[in-house]
This record gives sequence, structure tokens and C-alpha cells, in this order.
Amino acid sequence: MWIKRSVAAIVVVLVTGGSVGTCRNGHAYIMPAEQLLDLMSSRFSRFHTVLLTQSTRLMTTEQDEDQAITFEEKVWIKSPGFYGSLVVPEIVGQDMSPEDIQTLRLDIDSAYRKLLVANTPNNLATYLMEWDIDLETVSFTRLNGVIAFCIGAAPREGPRLLIEKERFLPLLLNYKTVFGAQTRMIEVRFKDYRKVRNGWFPFTIEYFLDGEPAETYLILDADFNVSLPLGLIKNDLQ
Repeated sequence: MWIKRSVAAIVVVLVTGGSVGTCRNGHAYIMPAEQLLDLMSSRFSRFHTVLLTQSTRLMTTEQDEDQAITFEEKVWIKSPGFYGSLVVPEIVGQDMSPEDIQTLRLDIDSAYRKLLVANTPNNLATYLMEWDIDLETVSFTRLNGVIAFCIGAAPREGPRLLIEKERFLPLLLNYKTVFGAQTRMIEVRFKDYRKVRNGWFPFTIEYFLDGEPAETYLILDADFNVSLPLGLIKNDLQ
């Protein structure tokens, strides 16, 4: 008789929501932002310097027609919080110089690169606060069918960071920044993650400005923890 009562008690506990790993409302456990950033930082913890060769596709508008310019550039990222890039001089099929390209990229903010190298969770939290992402608000969402944690405002409502639930990799970063007298909404999507040097790195990155595609980056070559060429290191970029 006591065995039957024990089994019945267990059934009651499970039915009333007493199972491990769920919240009081029956939904899956949502980690606090600090724990998520700790797990995310471990995916990039071995990348102290990154040197990339990438193909950049820049969307432009001329005479009310959308056009694309594709060129190659060198990108470097150094932990903590340093980054920069140089356009390769030869721009195939275009009568343009690297300086001409840069004048078309005045609304490109590359601060998102800071997420892709070694950081402490505190560093990451500081970056998110600089982007006005609310660390106290964490929820579940989906991005193209992939379940993700959302730190910050609910989707389409404000600055936020989406982190893939399965691998704790950043999928989307959304924040506002000021260019001149204008406040613009930036959205960066990280795709095509590949396992490299005991970590993960996105080999496709999409950059949106006010909801419209602005640039797409395809990584052609990636070197990690290498000495950076002196010409790439500029003290005014951080």
C-alpha cells in the first residue's frame, strides 16, 4: 500500500509542475544575461587576435536604382575592443579607389566585431549597456526557425542580442547609433558558423541599416592569434 501511495505522490508532483528545469509558468528555464554572456564568451575565448580577408558587398543607390559594389578588404580584431579594416586597392570592375569606397560607408558601424574575440562576461555586459540593451530582460524567441535567447527588448521593439540556445553563439545584434545628426537602427546577423581553433566563427555577416540591407561580408580567409600587420593597427579605432 505504501508503494502505491509513493507512486501517486510522484505523479502529483509532476502534474503540478514540480519537475526540474522548468519555471513556475511551465516554460523552459531562462538563464540570466550574465550566465548567457559567460557561455557565449567561452566560444571565442581563444581568439585574442583575428585577421580576416573578406569579400564585401556594398549596396548603393544611384538614380533611384539599387546597385552593388563588391570588393575585398582586410579586417582585424584584437581583444579587448579593438578593430579596423583596410580596403584592398584593386577593386575589380569598378573605377573607384579605396577612398571612394569609404565615402560610401559613412553609415557603417563596425563595433559589433568586438563580440567575436576573447572577452570577459563583464566586457560583454559593458558593450551591451553601451548599446542600450537591457540586461534585466531575457526571453525566448526564434530566428529563421532557430530557438534563441533574447537579451533586451522583444523582437522588433528595440536593442537586443539573440544568442542561439543550442551552441550559445550570437545570431543577431540590434542597436541604435548616431551618424551626424541622425539616429539609425543597426542590425547585424551572424551566419555560417564554422568550428575553428577550438572555437566558432561566423563566415557570413549581414549588416542592415534601418531595416534595409547595406553590406554583406563573406569571409575568404581567417587567421587567429597571429601578429597583426602594423599598417592595420590604428590607435583611433576602438
